[in-house]
Amino acid sequence: MKKTLVSALTTALVVGAASTTFAAANPFADVPADHWAYDAVSELQAKGVVNGYAVDNTFRGNQNMTRYEMAQIVAKAMAKVETGDAATKAMVDKLAAEFRDELANLGVRMDDLEARMDNVKHSGFIRYRYDRKTGDDGFHNPNQFVKFRLNSAVKINDHVDGYARVEWSHDVNTDVSNRDGGEVAQLWVHGKVGTTDIYAGRMNPNDYASFLHGLVLDTEYTGGQVTFNKAAGNGNISWTIDAGKTSGSSALAEDVNWAIVGGELKAVTRSQARVIGTHVDYNNGKFDAGLGYYNFSNGLNQVKLTNNKSSFGVWGIGLGYNFGDVYLTGDYARASETVAVAGREGDKDSYNIQVNYKGAKASQPKSWGAYVGYQKLSYTASPFPTYDVKYEGAKGWKVGVDYAFMKNIVGTLQYFDGKLMNRNGNDKVRRIFGQVTFSF
Repeated sequence: MKKTLVSALTTALVVGAASTTFAAANPFADVPADHWAYDAVSELQAKGVVNGYAVDNTFRGNQNMTRYEMAQIVAKAMAKVETGDAATKAMVDKLAAEFRDELANLGVRMDDLEARMDNVKHSGFIRYRYDRKTGDDGFHNPNQFVKFRLNSAVKINDHVDGYARVEWSHDVNTDVSNRDGGEVAQLWVHGKVGTTDIYAGRMNPNDYASFLHGLVLDTEYTGGQVTFNKAAGNGNISWTIDAGKTSGSSALAEDVNWAIVGGELKAVTRSQARVIGTHVDYNNGKFDAGLGYYNFSNGLNQVKLTNNKSSFGVWGIGLGYNFGDVYLTGDYARASETVAVAGREGDKDSYNIQVNYKGAKASQPKSWGAYVGYQKLSYTASPFPTYDVKYEGAKGWKVGVDYAFMKNIVGTLQYFDGKLMNRNGNDKVRRIFGQVTFSF
């Protein structure tokens, strides 16, 4: 069957014989404006009934068609015939009967393709970040980073799904990439057995069952997490068990970690640590509470502990209340050991009190949010805290705002003003943090 015949048939059946010149630009290179079928082909292309060949923008009207190609055109014509008259519908029905086998197979193949495409969802962002510390600690160099992140959520079957995260970040100031060639930051599978959630792989446990709103353990580790969920009154109570090993990472770019080495505060490679712990949480939509305990090995021993210990425990309690646009949180953690530096022997606790108002949403232009809080972060009581504008070894006030300039473009600005927790307690420190995130 020739495409010229298809053009005539489909035009007659779907849009009627073209009687006026189609005003759009020529859709196909091989159908000039003076061609006898120009009007019909142009209108069919505009209505989405025919597409042509994208590789060279041609229609190829004299080329033989397969029955499957004809079936595709009939399928598109069937979608357009709803606005036609009874005679037109009857003629399309005859074509549909002729190509019923091809249409059935086409539908099966398309349904299967769409189902497979729905099994994978991609998202991510491109981000620029500026971060600078000032004050009496001597670390005044600003840091600038760019980061690319790609997330892929995969549906494996009705009971199991998976997730992968690839990242690449670059230190603008030093021209050094933290993850040359990219890094698989997360790669895990998740299954649900009844009301129990099970995660295994390279993951961030704080993403799925947060402990103390992120005061402790917001980092990737390789291991597993099991959360038992149960309805409790008008809310839900859950019990989470975590076990794994944190990833050692470079002292370059965003993963720099500050630690006490030889009695001095230095930037070091983040220590690997074996982690095992548990926490119980309650949430009813407005009120939430959590209580738990974690044990951390000292990994590469870059942070010397009191009593020459090689591990330490952290217990904590957290509370939160949602007033609608306002969310109030208060979290406290205490460690069994502290760093072996004179004047810091009693520095075993961390806390964060914070009031959040609304929040910028990437999908809602001109939405915004703000927060104010007071925090203290010791080196052992809050390993891997979640906060952007954090200052380990110090306590003080912090404020922040975020704003969605356009859809999927959000800016953030945060500021910290506090004092180092050393012997005299008078060393002032400040930190300013800003970023722009382009999400997709």
